Amino acid sequence: MKIFIVDDDPLARLVTTNSLEEQGFTMIELEDGQACLGRVEEQPDIIILDVEMDGLDGIATCRALRQDGHERPHVLFISSHDDMETRLAAYDAGGNDFLVKPFMPDELTRKIRQAIGQLELRDSLASRADMAQTVAFSAMSSMGEMGAVLEFMRKSFLALSPRELAQEIFNTLGGYGLQGAVEIRSPDHAPLHFSSQGSVAPLESAILEYARNLPRIVQSAERMVINYPLVTLLIPQLPQDDPDRVGRLRDHLAIVAEAAEARLQALGTENLRLAQAEAIVQAVTQLSVTLEEIEKRQQEQRLQAQAALIAHLHEMEDAFVRLGLSSEQEHSLIRMARAAMEDQSASQAGQETLEIRLREVVRALNRAIQGKAVRQ
Repeated sequence: MKIFIVDDDPLARLVTTNSLEEQGFTMIELEDGQACLGRVEEQPDIIILDVEMDGLDGIATCRALRQDGHERPHVLFISSHDDMETRLAAYDAGGNDFLVKPFMPDELTRKIRQAIGQLELRDSLASRADMAQTVAFSAMSSMGEMGAVLEFMRKSFLALSPRELAQEIFNTLGGYGLQGAVEIRSPDHAPLHFSSQGSVAPLESAILEYARNLPRIVQSAERMVINYPLVTLLIPQLPQDDPDRVGRLRDHLAIVAEAAEARLQALGTENLRLAQAEAIVQAVTQLSVTLEEIEKRQQEQRLQAQAALIAHLHEMEDAFVRLGLSSEQEHSLIRMARAAMEDQSASQAGQETLEIRLREVVRALNRAIQGKAVRQ
């Protein structure tokens, strides 16, 4: 504990020093206020300051200390005047305590002990305030960093390809002041490598291939790897001067990698559904073409069959004359022929009904594909 004893009376300084010499303090005697101001950068803990001094008195000295920003030293004024006006002046100047001369050594020691207790309490409160401020700043930083994670999650679901998703990851890393590389895997293609620096170096690709077999999160002093079944995120250079921030980044980037994994799974499902939809469209298109061909052929066959039946009927009528059949026989044969024609027409009508139904099925499939099917 360092104590300045400021008094223009050498005898008064000696008395004060002798009163405290057995307490183990570091004491520095100064002859006036100007000398005190000249050495205040030595950071005294307590200043015992005489009010009445020639030149710069104690009140002016204390006021100058406080105006220069020296708030920590505990200023104990000593004075031979025990009036309220002097005490108020000492208080207004920034003093902490007041002791009237002459005083007993025990009284001075008690004042110094009180000052030490107040300094320790003030330091403790300041330390707690600094800690609270640090925690608050850390929380605000974490909230800002989490905001970047939420922004990535929002934008990632707009990504329509692995390349677009990788770019969103790099945008998030850039917001944290980081660079990195990503490997994206899929059953449909070989692993894809992307780098925040553009082209992927061969060594970077080799590290990504090796890293995919590591545990979920692997961190060293300089780098970090985060693994999921479809994505590996490599951070080659972590901040070295802020372990707390590195811990937060690990948590945030793990969420980013997990969100990327979810989007890749969704992309796989979407691609599968798209392929299925394209296959259905192709099948429906082929079915429509086939139905048109069948309808055309059946129409041709119907016309040919009708023409053949009519020709046979005319041939029968001509044959009746040559064969010399009776009218009853002729009518009987003609009825049989016409019945056969009617059966043929009925069969053709049934086929037409089937074709109509098939076409309705095709139209319903087309509406479903186009998203226009109406729930019944």
